Amino acid sequence: MPTSKQIAGVLGALAGASVLAGLSGCSSTPSRYEQVKADPTPNIDTLHERPEDVDNAMVVTVDENGRMFWQDLGRVFLFDRPTRLAREPIPRP
Repeated sequence: MPTSKQIAGVLGALAGASVLAGLSGCSSTPSRYEQVKADPTPNIDTLHERPEDVDNAMVVTVDENGRMFWQDLGRVFLFDRPTRLAREPIPRP
């Protein structure tokens, strides 16, 4: 028959083992702290923009550049306003 000292020793060893198991963790996935520490800004591509914001800026820039190109081309070929050499008065909109 085990003595009370032996039972207390076994219970103490089990308690110590459970504390160590709790501290070491059983999960192989990193903790939330480790995830944040590895990538503090997971959804930011530049200093302040998400990938969607970067794509949107690119689309707006390409669109504006295209419209400015056609406007410049109109100026080159003098299509941006009517000629002022006509004898008749030109109505203004």
